[in-house]
Amino acid sequence: AGAPPSRARRGGTGRAKMAAGRRRYFCTAGRGLEPFLAREVRARLGATEVDFVSGKVFFSSEAEPGELKKLKSGERLFLLLKKHPPLPACGGKGKMLHKIKSLVIEEPKYWLDVISTWRNLHRCEGKKDKVSQENLSPLKRKSEEETNIATKRQKTEQVTETVSQECQMEAGKRCVVPERKSSQDCWNSLEDPSKSSGEEPIVHDKVGFSFRVSCRCSGAVAKILPSQEIGRAIGVVLMKQFGWRADLRDPDLEIFVHLNDIHTVVGIPLFRLPLANREYIKTAGLRSTVAWAMASLAEISAGSFVLDPMCGLGTILLEAAKEWPEASYWGADRSDSQLEGADVNVRTAGLMDKIELLKASVKGMSIGLPSETF
Repeated sequence: AGAPPSRARRGGTGRAKMAAGRRRYFCTAGRGLEPFLAREVRARLGATEVDFVSGKVFFSSEAEPGELKKLKSGERLFLLLKKHPPLPACGGKGKMLHKIKSLVIEEPKYWLDVISTWRNLHRCEGKKDKVSQENLSPLKRKSEEETNIATKRQKTEQVTETVSQECQMEAGKRCVVPERKSSQDCWNSLEDPSKSSGEEPIVHDKVGFSFRVSCRCSGAVAKILPSQEIGRAIGVVLMKQFGWRADLRDPDLEIFVHLNDIHTVVGIPLFRLPLANREYIKTAGLRSTVAWAMASLAEISAGSFVLDPMCGLGTILLEAAKEWPEASYWGADRSDSQLEGADVNVRTAGLMDKIELLKASVKGMSIGLPSETF
């Protein structure tokens, strides 16, 4: 899958336990790309305990954030908090909510261990993460929020659209960005439990921070409880348990919860933006993960000559040239607008010396290249 496999490592159990240096993850994937992602995490990360279901791949790895970010066939990467069989849909709303809350918060110390791991991974990445920095004062944070309100709103919309897209994919629909109304179904408003309850948090994290809950519910459970109600209940419990505060606009931490007829999964996104967002692609054409998978099927080796005869915006060529740089790439298309977009993408990616673009129609056999060359 484009990178030499790391040496095999032993360790870990079937549960989401943090063995020394080895962490448990899951990564979302488009329908049909799960086998590609499973092969990739083994080859690129030396992952073990690899397992996948529709839309998700679970694995354990000791890889650092820089290596994890190199995954090409996955959508969003999460630290795994919980993975359980599906909850039985019985007993009414009250009993179901109690089961869900108990399942999510049954091991408070484990939650804090995973949060600590998440924080350490951000430190290793060397980025200015708000939680990993030394205690930022509330006044400073407020000031930053006021000055950057437009940027943060844009970020929130990007994240909302991404999670909404995953919701559509996991429901078996086409991978399209839904209307804003659909995205609201994924984000859950929370109210401060201190206003309605005198209970004090049971366990406090050393560094208090903000969070939000993103809940996706389908199957039998969804017939009893809506996603918003589940997400709100989980959020209130987390606030009571750890003393965190809810922030739907720009939280430090996001909690992802997915309940369906296959499993119950809880995780924390490792990165704010999806893995599928490529900084080197100016204008998106074919989905980057699909383009990478298609390029991988060509089994490109050093010295190869690779042709995409109907290249469009050149996404397959970009993914191939980034992953297998020791080859030469050609793209042809008969559309001026597509070739212009492809040229911008190639220049943005800095691959002018790797990718050559031609205006030609493969149907008319007018590419003008020798047979059996590519």
